[in-house]
Amino acid sequence: MTTNQKLLLQLLFFLSVTSCVAIYFAEQTSQYTTNFLLQQILFFAVSSLVCFFLSKWKLPSIRKWLWLIYLLFILLLLGLPFTTETNGARRWYKLLGFSFQPTEILKSFFILALAAVAVRYEKKPAKQILALMVTAVPILFFIFREPDLGSAIVYFVTFFAILLIANASRKWIFALLLSAFTVFSAIFYVIFNHLEWLQLVGIEPYQFARILSWMDPSSDPSASYQVGLSMTAVGSGGISGQSSQIYIPESHTDMIFSTIANQFGFIGVSVLLFVFLLLIQVLIRLALDAKNSFSVYAYTGFAVYFAFNIFENIAMTIGLMPLTGIPLPFISYGGSSVLGNFIAIGILLAISQYEKESAQSFSSN
Repeated sequence: MTTNQKLLLQLLFFLSVTSCVAIYFAEQTSQYTTNFLLQQILFFAVSSLVCFFLSKWKLPSIRKWLWLIYLLFILLLLGLPFTTETNGARRWYKLLGFSFQPTEILKSFFILALAAVAVRYEKKPAKQILALMVTAVPILFFIFREPDLGSAIVYFVTFFAILLIANASRKWIFALLLSAFTVFSAIFYVIFNHLEWLQLVGIEPYQFARILSWMDPSSDPSASYQVGLSMTAVGSGGISGQSSQIYIPESHTDMIFSTIANQFGFIGVSVLLFVFLLLIQVLIRLALDAKNSFSVYAYTGFAVYFAFNIFENIAMTIGLMPLTGIPLPFISYGGSSVLGNFIAIGILLAISQYEKESAQSFSSN
């Protein structure tokens, strides 16, 4: 096992323990009667087995079954509009008392699919861009329409990152950056000048209220209530945390960062952020050391996905972004989220092992 592989597993263990500790403290408030900690431990146990199995999967086999798995998840996304609505969204399949969110599991195969397409059309930039868009846009649309704006944004940023590194030509890079700048400028113009237009493109009323309250908390105190409590909890943590509990809605899921900040203060948050940065640094280092394009695209995709997901979750808990209902990777409670993250680590270990074996085979020859 390589140094990077060992470090990935060590970081995974630390984050899993941190998750359990944070959920324990979140349960101390009177808002919960369910034993989320016990369930989370069960999720970790099952997900660890899946991670171990995937880490032994050979990369050629992963690529062989990739498109069948990808198609399966597209079908699952297509079926979401017919599921039961929960909190204004249809994101989950419910079976035998458990909820399953395809978007959380799909992320690894979304990244691998983009990597495979980027490699296939590597010598043809125009076709490569078109093929990547054909692969990604339907998924982005289905996720957006769940509605799951938070995940759609993370998926889009990941797609754009792979699109960017796949085209080394300065002409294409300039065109892509210019396109991104134009799109985001238009989005911010609409948000700050014609916010009502967002409802015309499918933004749900509750999402509209969240964006509006993010811009002007006084416009709808009820919509900004959760963020206000979250920011109070973060600020109350001080340097080393406090023992008293502050009520935070969804403190074990989307708002778990606030729980950690409140209980362990600036020191605890700094340690957690350092571990997250170390995780991203390992993935970037793996990408830089990779010997084939597929591995480079895959490592980069996972690095960007986790980095932006972490940023988006923390930013929404401290009021820098509107609430989007996206979990904090490896920390938030949830079976789908835990399983999706462990699948990602298992695949990353499999790719790393393939790189190691390929290097050994080359050196022996």
